Amino acid sequence: MQDLQTPMMQQYWEFKKRYREEILFFRLGDFYEMFADDAKEASRILGITLTQRNGIPMCGIPFHAAQNYIARLLRAGKKIAICEQVEVPEKGRGLARREVIEVITPGTVTDEELLEKQKNNFLLAAAPAGKERVSLSCVELSTGEFLAGTAPGSFAEILARELARISPSELILPESAMEEPEIEKVLDAHGEIYVNRFPDWYFDPRTSFERLVRHFRSVNLKAFGLEEDSPELITAGPLLQYLEDTCHTLLPHVRSIHPYREEDALLLDETTIRNLELVKNIQDGGEHFTLYRVLNHTTTPMGARLLRRWILYPLVTPADIEARLEAVEHLYRDQHLLQTLRKLFASMLDIERLATRVALDKAHAKDLLAIAGTIEAYEEAFALLSGIEAFSSFLLPMDLFETLSTLADSLLPALMDNPSTSLNEGNIIREGYDPEVDRCRTLRDHSQEILDRYLQEERERSGISSLKLKYNKVIGYFFEVTRANAHLVPSYFIPRQTLVQTQRFTTERLIELESQLAEAEERLVELERKIFMDLRERTKTHLEGLLALGKSVAAIDCLQSLAYAATRYGYTRPVVTTELVLDVKEGRHPVVEAHLPTGSFVPNDLLLDPPRRTLAVITGPNMAGKSTFLRQNALIVLMAQMGSFVPAKEAVIGIADRLFCRVGASDNIARGESTFLVEMNETAYILHHATPRSVIIMDEVGRGTGTIDGLSIAWAVVEYLLERVKARTLFATHFHELTKITHPAVFNLSMAVREDRDGIVFLKRVRAGAAEKSYGIHVARLAGVPEAVVKRARAIEEALSRREEDLTGTEGGPSIPPADSRDEQPELFSPYELLAEELSHFDVERHTPLEALNAIARWKRLLSKRS
Repeated sequence: MQDLQTPMMQQYWEFKKRYREEILFFRLGDFYEMFADDAKEASRILGITLTQRNGIPMCGIPFHAAQNYIARLLRAGKKIAICEQVEVPEKGRGLARREVIEVITPGTVTDEELLEKQKNNFLLAAAPAGKERVSLSCVELSTGEFLAGTAPGSFAEILARELARISPSELILPESAMEEPEIEKVLDAHGEIYVNRFPDWYFDPRTSFERLVRHFRSVNLKAFGLEEDSPELITAGPLLQYLEDTCHTLLPHVRSIHPYREEDALLLDETTIRNLELVKNIQDGGEHFTLYRVLNHTTTPMGARLLRRWILYPLVTPADIEARLEAVEHLYRDQHLLQTLRKLFASMLDIERLATRVALDKAHAKDLLAIAGTIEAYEEAFALLSGIEAFSSFLLPMDLFETLSTLADSLLPALMDNPSTSLNEGNIIREGYDPEVDRCRTLRDHSQEILDRYLQEERERSGISSLKLKYNKVIGYFFEVTRANAHLVPSYFIPRQTLVQTQRFTTERLIELESQLAEAEERLVELERKIFMDLRERTKTHLEGLLALGKSVAAIDCLQSLAYAATRYGYTRPVVTTELVLDVKEGRHPVVEAHLPTGSFVPNDLLLDPPRRTLAVITGPNMAGKSTFLRQNALIVLMAQMGSFVPAKEAVIGIADRLFCRVGASDNIARGESTFLVEMNETAYILHHATPRSVIIMDEVGRGTGTIDGLSIAWAVVEYLLERVKARTLFATHFHELTKITHPAVFNLSMAVREDRDGIVFLKRVRAGAAEKSYGIHVARLAGVPEAVVKRARAIEEALSRREEDLTGTEGGPSIPPADSRDEQPELFSPYELLAEELSHFDVERHTPLEALNAIARWKRLLSKRS
C-alpha cells in the first residue's frame, strides 16, 4: 500500500507507523488529508467524498473547519493524530518538515467546541491492587482535576460502580484484567466508552512513583497523602504518562492529586444510580425526568458539572452536610441576595477550562478578557458574601482573592473590548496601553490623513499650491511639480524622475513616512502578539488561584441552585443526625411532583426507627403508588446528604453509609442474564454489602420465578434483613403472605384504595396495615385489556380463590368454570398436568386424614368431569 515514489507519502507512512490506532490528519496546505484505511473510515463516518491518488484512497477536510469533523470522529470512538507543517522549506522547494503536535482522544479533549459545557470529561484508569481491592485514578484534563484512590471489592463490581458514577469518556485497563469474563460483561454494558489496553508492566508502582515525583517536581508524594508503595500509584502514574504522551506537552495545570476515599461519600452502586434516575432516565438515557434536571438551576458551566457530582457523591460527614445546608438556608431566606447572585454568576464564563487553555498555551485574547471579567463579577459576589459566616468555607481566601483582583486590573486596561482571536491580525491591545502600538496603529489606520497633512505642509512651505503627492509601484510615493513651478522647488527636494511636463521628487521625511507606513501593519501585529504573550505568561503564574476560583464559583453556584429549587418547589431544611432514624412528614417525590400541576402530588409520611420500626412491608395494587413512595424516600435521604432542602413538610434523616435501590428488573442481554438472575444478583449484592447504617428499598423480590419459589425467597430475604443486616428498609411486595411475618422490627404499610360502583380509586395514600386485595384485574381493565379477557380473569380468580379455601379443609373443591362458548379455546394445561402440579405441592404431614380424603375426592371428580 505504501507509495514510495514521492517523498511526501514516505513521510506520511513514517508517521502512520507510529500512530497505527489513530486517524492521522496530515496537513497539506489548507487541508488535512487522510489516506488508505484512515481515508475509508473517515469518509464513512464523516460522509465526505473518497478519492484516490496513485491508487491510494484519500479524503480531506479544510483545516479551518477541522473541529467539527474531529468532534464527529470522537463521538464515533476514534482517536485523531494531528500532523502539522512546522517548517516550510526555503523558496518553496523540498519537503516541509512535519510533526504530530497532538493526539486527541475522547478523554483528552480540551477545546471548548469539542466538550459538553455541563459535563465533566473524565479519563479513568483502573487496575487490581491485590485481593479484593481496586486502584482508581481519574483526570479531567479540561479542568486539571486529578483524583486517585482505592476501593475494596472485586474488580468487576468496583469498575461497574465507578463507570456509572464517573461516566468517563475513556478508560485505561491492564491487559490481564481484560481477560476476565466479568470485566468483558461490564465493558459491553458501557460500549460508548473508549477502552485502552496496556500491558501489565505499564502499571508498575515504582515506575509510577518516579513519573509522579518528576511531574510534581518533588522528592516524594507525602503532600498528597501518598507513599512510595501506596496502591493508588498503580493507576495514577500510568494515567499521567498516557496524558503526556498523548498531549505532547507538559501539563502545568495538573498541580495536585486529590484523594478519593469511598468512605467520604454515600455509596451508590450502578443499579441504584440507574433505578433512582439521578442523572439519566431509564427510558432514553437523557436528563429529562431526572433528579439532576429538577435541581439544576446553576448559571455557570462549573456549577452544572459540580452539581452532578454532588448528586452522585452525597456527603456522610455531619459538619460538611450542615455547612451546605446553612448556606442554602441563608439564600433561601434572602431572596434578594439569591437573585443578585444568580445575575452575577450568569455573567461568569468557564474559568476552570479557561485556566486550562492558558496553561496549555491555547488561550486567545478573548479568553484572557473572559478571565478578567469573571474575576470582576466574583469581586462583586465576594463583597456580598464575605461578611456571611455560612459562606466562609466556600469563598476564596482573602490573599488569593486580592492576587486575582490584581491580575484582572492588569488585563482589562490592556485588552480591547472585542479583541481578535487570531494573533496574526492585530486588534488585540487597547488604545492608550502601549505608545508604540498606538503609533503603528495610527500609521496603519490613518495613513492617507498623514500623507494629506504632510502634503499640505509642503505646499505651504514651498508656495507651490498645485503640488501633488502620488504613488506608483516603481518609485513609491513622490511629489509632482509642473515645469511652471520648477523655480519654487525647495533645495531639500530630491529628484526622482523627469517627464515632459512635470518633475517628480521625494524628501527624507517622505522616504521615512513611506517606510513607516509599509512596516506599520507588520510591526503592529508583532507588537500586539508580543504584549499578548506577555499577558498570557503573567496569567499563567496565577493558575493555582484561577483553578481555586473555579471551584469556589462552582460550589456557590450549586448552593444558589439548591436554594432556588427549594424556593420553586417548596422544600424544607432537613434535620440531619447520626441516629439511625428516617422520619419524613408529608414527603413527596421531587421529580414526579415537578411534572404535575402544583399541589396535586399526594404526600405521605414514613417513620423508620430501629430497632423497633426497621423494615416496612408495603403491599397494595399496581398503579397505587408503591414504587413512587419507595423512590421518593430514597431521594429524600440522598438530597439531605448532598446538602439540599427536601420535598417534605419535615424530615429527620439519620445519615446513611450506603443507599440501595432494587426496583424492577429486566433481561440484561449484554451480560447474558435473565430477568430473575438480574433480580437475584441485585438482591445478593445488597445482602452482602448493606450495613445497619444503610437505607434499602426493594420492590417485588421473587417475582421473576414461580409463586412458591418467589414467596420463599422474598420471605427469607426479609428475615435476613431483619436478623442479620438490620438496615432501614422499605420492602414492597405482591406476596401478601409476607404481611404475616411476626417480628418486633417489622411493620406493615399499604396503599389506600376506595371502591365505588364504577370500580376503584387509587388514593395514593400510604396507610398502616396490610392491603386487603391486589386489584390486579382492575388495573388490567384500566390498561385497556379486552373486556372478554377481563371477564374471564374474574371467573378464574373466583375459582382459584375457592380452590385455596378447599385446600384448607373445605369439602368439594371447585373447578375453573369454562370460558363462554363464543370465546372457547383449548385449556392451557391438561387435568393430569394440573393434578400432578397439585400433588407435587401437597404436604401430607400438614393435612389431617379427613382433609386428605376430601382432596382425593375432589381430584377424582376433576378427572371424571374432564373425561
